[in-house]
Amino acid sequence: MRELAIEIGVRALLFGVFVFTEFLDPFQRVIQPEEIWLYKNPLVQSDNIPTRLMFAISFLTPLAVICVVKIIRRTDKTEIKEAFLAVSLALALNGVCTNTIKLIVGRPRPDFFYRCFPDGVMNSEMHCTGDPDLVSEGRKSFPSIHSSYSFVGGVIGLIFAYICYRQHYPPLANTACHKPYVSLRVPTSLKKDERPTADSAPSMPLEGITEGPV
Repeated sequence: MRELAIEIGVRALLFGVFVFTEFLDPFQRVIQPEEIWLYKNPLVQSDNIPTRLMFAISFLTPLAVICVVKIIRRTDKTEIKEAFLAVSLALALNGVCTNTIKLIVGRPRPDFFYRCFPDGVMNSEMHCTGDPDLVSEGRKSFPSIHSSYSFVGGVIGLIFAYICYRQHYPPLANTACHKPYVSLRVPTSLKKDERPTADSAPSMPLEGITEGPV
């Protein structure tokens, strides 16, 4: 029970760090006037897949798969618990790492110009006149949190997914790679009980052996 509490605490801490980094301002990368054309795409009012929906899909989809497998294969509670722990750790680590890189790189989005200058008029000092929150979000283009959380084409997501999988499961080359380490452990008491003793050893008839001197 204590180990489970620690596992949950680690994930709660990582989630808190993730939320904290969402409100930090990224590195303000200097944009040269001759490259401003790269960021003059039309302003995107809303993502094709809203961020909240993306988070819900990335979290609920693995959990749904785990529940379906439990029903089909009738796995025990230990396997389900380990699967939930692996998925939650992968999602938390992926979010913290992705946001940290975003803050360090500060790469502008393709529509950054119209975030910075809503009226389309750029001043010589390159001082943004747009909404500060919109401008700050416009400097968080790389890496894409949508791709990293989708685990499809997202190198960061794939790396953390495998690392967290290995924290709870054997290598993929192992024939028992679908079984968590906890389920594969054999209790020490059981090993001791299985050891044959002198009293429990079967008695064998000793033929051709006589008592006394030969």
